[in-house]
Amino acid sequence: MTGIGWDHSAAGWLAAIGDAGDPTRRYVLDAPMLDALPAAGMALDIGCGEGRFCRMMTDRGLTAVGIDPTRALIDAARARDPGGAYVRAGAEALPFADRSFDVAVFYLTLIDIADHRVAIAEAARVLRPGGWLLIANLHDYTTARPRDWVGEGAHWVMENGTRKHLAMDDILIERAVPTGWGDIRIQNYHRPLSAYMGALLGAGLILRRFEDPPFTGPKGAMKDKFERMPWSFFMAWQKPEDA
Repeated sequence: MTGIGWDHSAAGWLAAIGDAGDPTRRYVLDAPMLDALPAAGMALDIGCGEGRFCRMMTDRGLTAVGIDPTRALIDAARARDPGGAYVRAGAEALPFADRSFDVAVFYLTLIDIADHRVAIAEAARVLRPGGWLLIANLHDYTTARPRDWVGEGAHWVMENGTRKHLAMDDILIERAVPTGWGDIRIQNYHRPLSAYMGALLGAGLILRRFEDPPFTGPKGAMKDKFERMPWSFFMAWQKPEDA
């Protein structure tokens, strides 16, 4: 495979992810994301990929719409959910009217978006007063790859085949970080947590929940990885009723 980005990596992602989802979603983030959903209403999945969380929201009684800029992923979402609503579009210019949705989600997608400030402002724009913005994201230290690091994937320092500790550097500097695993080669964006918090507060949203969700999967190497430090976080923000 050549090239970097989701257009090049969609086939690898679809082959790797299946229908169940990756361990971070299944064993860490699904529970708080589902728990925070409203009981009914219009839901927008920003960066829906193959549509997994849209289908989960539909199963919860919501009317879900998914957007993603990657054609192959939108095609896969439509194939897996023929009755669903999926639109090829980017997070920085949502093709929806103001106050259209009761809940919007960034489910591990803010790290893929070049201009998170515009994307967050757009999400706030399309929320109805009292609506919710749910965010699942990687912690900043997991994306703060050392400047001289060569390789792919997470930046564990290994010793005798086991994880010794996580390496990080330049944690306050916003930047693109190439990463990959298997047949996937993508570009994430590292940002300090303050960059996200500032953008969300600047959009006029109110923080209602912030959690480092626990790992609920089986014991073993995966459990060790996720329990060495919080790998990802969950936030629930609300648009003021008078906005």
